[in-house]
Amino acid sequence: MSSSVCWPTVPFPAAEDAAAELFGALWQREGAQVSAAFLDSSDHARTPAPNRSRYSILAFSSPADQSADLDSGGFKWLEQNWPHQGARADATGSPSPFQLGWVGWIGYEGQARLFAVTRAVVVDHHLGTAEIQSAGADPDWQDAVRRAVTALPHSRGAPEQVQLRNLRVRDSREAYVAKIGAAQAEIREGNSYEVCLTTAVEGQLQGSAWEAYRTLRQRNRAPFTQFLHFPALPGRKATAVLSTSPERFASITAAGRIRSEPIKGTRPRGATPEEDDKALRDLQSHPKDRAENVMIADLVRNDLSVHAVPGTLRTERLCAVESYPTVHQMVSTISATLDPQVKRARALADAFPPGSMTGAPKASTINILAELESAPRGAYSGVAGWFSATGACDLSVLIRTAVLTSDSVGLEKDQWGFHLGLGGAITADSQPAAEWEEIITKSRGVLGALGEEFPQARASRYSATHTRIADC
Repeated sequence: MSSSVCWPTVPFPAAEDAAAELFGALWQREGAQVSAAFLDSSDHARTPAPNRSRYSILAFSSPADQSADLDSGGFKWLEQNWPHQGARADATGSPSPFQLGWVGWIGYEGQARLFAVTRAVVVDHHLGTAEIQSAGADPDWQDAVRRAVTALPHSRGAPEQVQLRNLRVRDSREAYVAKIGAAQAEIREGNSYEVCLTTAVEGQLQGSAWEAYRTLRQRNRAPFTQFLHFPALPGRKATAVLSTSPERFASITAAGRIRSEPIKGTRPRGATPEEDDKALRDLQSHPKDRAENVMIADLVRNDLSVHAVPGTLRTERLCAVESYPTVHQMVSTISATLDPQVKRARALADAFPPGSMTGAPKASTINILAELESAPRGAYSGVAGWFSATGACDLSVLIRTAVLTSDSVGLEKDQWGFHLGLGGAITADSQPAAEWEEIITKSRGVLGALGEEFPQARASRYSATHTRIADC
């Protein structure tokens, strides 16, 4: 990237949903034939961790731009196409963490869809600015963004309704409980300490993927809400990823500092101040939540240490509790300085899949899960985010995420296949019936926002008050 590049910056309104409105307007202009992504800090106006939610990134390609659509080998491809290592100087003088590059997702089994970003807007919610980025001179793009920003905020009103149909759960209650028993048998044999067992709700969604995302982000604001759209290709369906994830898999700064923030331990917010305080204190003191969090934090420490400069590995926080609009969460933060001789894609690959989505020890538990789970996870429990031309990146864990697929590429009333992955951390003392009820409880964040409930919920009612929720 030439040092002569100087991207313009314009004032940006503080309205909570202004970035989402801008993305909708620009995507309508660019058209559904291009890959597009909205990496959305939807909680920026109310977060307890403002630095994590400082930026929102609006990214677009063109039909002629490079892209990757892989059935496997996502990180190997990334190592070849994002070959950064060592500290990278800022060639543009831009303060933005993202400076063009790649955006997309890498699935649990190594599947991937990514695109080269040639047009972007980086919103800095702290400074109230928007940087207009492009690959080369692009006055038409700059003028379009300026006009769209000047028109903010739009009076869009409530998101358009979408409809879920023909929902079914991949594993029946009986089948899932039996798999829990099998996982606990592996634990008793000493092959694992914790197994993050998953299933899925599948069906169809009728309506606009973007409007469905708008609905989800209003109900489930989080630091890593994301909307990723990939158009249909010959032999490939269009894909939309609608994520309300609160969890960071890993970020790397341009200078080479890697950070991971695994989540283990969640409580729903209470209906009254007294109930809310009780839920928070229960999470802070519950021995099982703390044990699981420490276990995964230790796993992440091991993952990051593989390519860390000796003496730089740090546990910045252990079992810290953060409160969000709908939940309290237990989060740990681990960081290290990467060996400058190691490619950053390799460091990410060696920490993948996220330990919070496998269990521990990771290698043996992944083998157990391969035997127990009856279908690939796909994008769910993989990672999504951006890879900057500066060598920086930021990736979330794809939990609380709906994945849509369609033969259509329209922006409006499409028929989509619907997939919602769900899971829970199984330990030696897990109660199988309670773990199944947690699956139902955790489905409500996405299904409830879209006006539906778990396919078997009518036969199994469950109160979520002060209930422990596993995070995978």
